[in-house]
Amino acid sequence: MLKRSFIKSGQGLTLVLAGGLVVWLLVAMIQSMLTELPAITGVTISLIAVLSLVLLIGIWGLARLLARRQTSGVILTFTFLTLIKLPIVALLKITPTSDFWSYHALAAYSAQGMTWKTMAATGRLGTYVIFPHALNIANFFSLGAAFGGTNFFISQLINISSTWLDMLLLYWLGSRWFSREVGITAGLLFYGIPAYWLYSTLLNGAEPLFLTFVLVAMLALTKALFPLKTATPSDQWLNLGLAWLATLAANMLRPIMLVFILALIILSLWLWIQNLTLKRHLRQLIIYIVATILLIGCSPVVYNWLYGVQLAPTRVSTAYSLATGTDSHSAGQYDPAIMHQVTTKLKNKTEPNQAYPKLASTLQTDTQQHLQELTKQGRWGAFINVKTQNLMSAAYGYNWTLYNLNLKQSQQQINRHWYQLRGPIILLSFDYLGLLLVGALISILIGLWTLFSSNNYRSANCFFFETLLLIGLTISTLCLEVQGRYQIVLYIPIIMLIGTGLAAIKAHQPDNKKSNN
Repeated sequence: MLKRSFIKSGQGLTLVLAGGLVVWLLVAMIQSMLTELPAITGVTISLIAVLSLVLLIGIWGLARLLARRQTSGVILTFTFLTLIKLPIVALLKITPTSDFWSYHALAAYSAQGMTWKTMAATGRLGTYVIFPHALNIANFFSLGAAFGGTNFFISQLINISSTWLDMLLLYWLGSRWFSREVGITAGLLFYGIPAYWLYSTLLNGAEPLFLTFVLVAMLALTKALFPLKTATPSDQWLNLGLAWLATLAANMLRPIMLVFILALIILSLWLWIQNLTLKRHLRQLIIYIVATILLIGCSPVVYNWLYGVQLAPTRVSTAYSLATGTDSHSAGQYDPAIMHQVTTKLKNKTEPNQAYPKLASTLQTDTQQHLQELTKQGRWGAFINVKTQNLMSAAYGYNWTLYNLNLKQSQQQINRHWYQLRGPIILLSFDYLGLLLVGALISILIGLWTLFSSNNYRSANCFFFETLLLIGLTISTLCLEVQGRYQIVLYIPIIMLIGTGLAAIKAHQPDNKKSNN
């Protein structure tokens, strides 16, 4: 009895903390919306909010319809929804800029046979020598360019295909955890996020590939640690190996997967205390966790071997992100002054093993100064609030598209029409995200209710893992440099929370209670 109370108290505390976090994110999102659209009227907000709600109701209705159909019908629907993206690719011509241009250019150089060592020697890598994950992004896209050519459409097609896979993976994951209806709903909710719909369709950001690898890791782990009765030991080890590779690939694109591992470790301890079936596969889980941590820890050595270039150790990129993320003058976003320090240090004719420690020391000094300034001025609360607003800006999809539009004369009329749609598109993006956050908050309240009103271990543990992920990913993201597109990493725990809430409601319906009895 005492053990059960301890388990419920820990899970309840995590749900309460996650609920407070979601409220905070929702308030920051509203503040960000009012900043992006200061002249918007309440009537317009209401109309778009109703449109977003109708979209969600349509998703729910379509999910119920597809749940009664065969799997082929689900796949065909997801495929049709994905193909809808192609006309907008043809309509809005993109000329990549900023990081998107760098990813495309480096991928093209690599696909055409230029070595990474040659790129470094000729200055093409620039400051990316301290950001190995950026080189990894370009390297992944270079694989597509090697087979499909260096046209930017190939990168767009890779990301569009990734979002199709993500829908299927969410469907399979939700079906495995709960029901087909929950899985289909999760896939459709993910597809319908307006800001991400634009971003993942028109640009070559790393987030679609990152989410794909995360979802592959989660599904493979589920199959390895909670196998079906028909699964063989070989199947379980193959799934464990797939989960390991997918976790490493995800970390290569965005080095944040230690948060996922930490959440998994905490969940495993909780399952161990509950005497659940994970004990039978504890050795496999330990191998997966230890092997992942070891290889992530050795990643600088691996990257130096992979690219044939002496890249900066992890502490340099971490020092840069901390220096930028604590800078109150740039609200924790990109600061040209800090980047100037980096480029100046790297341009000096100094050996890397001497330049990198000096650069790390300079950046660490910047961080200390920023922290001291925030403490002396008592601006911590305001600074964190502004950073959260920047993180929760749902305008990233439209803004990055606008920023990367082709400016040729033949495109001027289309671009002008696109600019005129700014208000409705951005408002729809904010309203949809707001409804997802409200849905997550309601699910957390449902989780608290079911935790103390039933003995549904599966639902409680799913809520526990999802809230751990949401808390860990949010805190780790806010500690470093922030941008609106960095919120994408939060979509998985948010949608999973909504799916778990729907499953919990369905489990408490009278018909289900009778069938369970």
